Amino acid sequence: MTRTLGAPLAPFADALPVPQRLVAAEQHGQLSVPIRAGAHRFHRDLPESAVWGYDGRVPGPTIEAERGQAVTVVWRNELDGTLPVVVTTAPKATDASGVPVQCVPGLSGGTPDQNAAALAGHTVVHLHGGLVPAPYDGWAENLFAPGQHAVFHYPMDQRAALIWYHDHVMGVTRFDVYAGLAGLWIIRDRRERELGLPEGPPFEVPLLIQDRNFGLDGSGRLTGQLVHKTDPEVMEAFPPFTAVNGKVWPLLEVQPATYRFRVLNGSNARTYRLVLLHDGEPELHRIIQIGTDHGLLRTPASLPPDGLVLASAERADLARRLLRPGAWQRAHAAQHCRRPFDGAPFPAANAYSAADPAGCCHIRTSCASASSPVRSLVGRSQASSPPTTAYLHRTQWPARHAARSR
Repeated sequence: MTRTLGAPLAPFADALPVPQRLVAAEQHGQLSVPIRAGAHRFHRDLPESAVWGYDGRVPGPTIEAERGQAVTVVWRNELDGTLPVVVTTAPKATDASGVPVQCVPGLSGGTPDQNAAALAGHTVVHLHGGLVPAPYDGWAENLFAPGQHAVFHYPMDQRAALIWYHDHVMGVTRFDVYAGLAGLWIIRDRRERELGLPEGPPFEVPLLIQDRNFGLDGSGRLTGQLVHKTDPEVMEAFPPFTAVNGKVWPLLEVQPATYRFRVLNGSNARTYRLVLLHDGEPELHRIIQIGTDHGLLRTPASLPPDGLVLASAERADLARRLLRPGAWQRAHAAQHCRRPFDGAPFPAANAYSAADPAGCCHIRTSCASASSPVRSLVGRSQASSPPTTAYLHRTQWPARHAARSR
């Protein structure tokens, strides 16, 4: 697909938000999380959007837990009103100009679904990737209504990893998650800490990537109203705006130091191909992947030459040494594939001119000198290894420290 429409919102105008942290150990493993309606601004130039969120936030707070230290969460359903998302199906897959309706804001001639509009705030929370007893898995029919609460016990008997929590109500999970009911959950352990990885802000950065669409008023201006739009050819929604941590096309100011990016594709259906660009050219060799859904890899891995592909709910643990003060760099999250994703290859060199003109976010390195309080993650390449190979103080993770990759 070629670029057909200009971006109606200014890219890289908002700073990348960092979700609030809830550290379970600081509260003796006892957490209480309200589930509330709220208002959220996805971009500085957008009106506020009505949302549902954990603690009324988009995304919800990042919960941090220790391996082997059980966590009890009281999930309190304080939702009021009906679903804050307009659900519609456009009558045609393309508009009068031949542009796919999935690529443009608004309803594209669709009629709001009255059944979806009448959905009340029943919810249930699923800890995606957590090893939990069946009663606390958040299975789709174990829902609780507004005014009720659920007490879930999580043993945390699993290795360090990035997992996440989200709504899981039967038949409407896609709408509730789209409304904002999602958050990150990080499990930490001693073995991972022995490696000296960045932990917490500012050098550990969670990145929850989701796509969103918004309504239009009579003058064609974006209203901020969340719109979940499908078409007759595709039953999933593929909205045109990429939000990271709840902001459309944000800017991340960083220091010349080592960063750890904890990435989650929290979109309902979209598959992303992530490419880091500098001056329009890919710099994939400057990133190493150190973990996946289930924790650390046995050894750090170079990213694929076409970019890192993440399907819905997949996670990646990435390390990046930012060395050039004052340089602009783009972390470009683009949909270089058919919808739904068919696995077709796409050269990373073509990412800059791809359909998504803004990508995911901008990374700008500060001119001020700074040093990370952790050991350097990216060492010199060994003469016997490809030039893109990087390592963490040793050429391979000790087997006792590593998680199997999927």
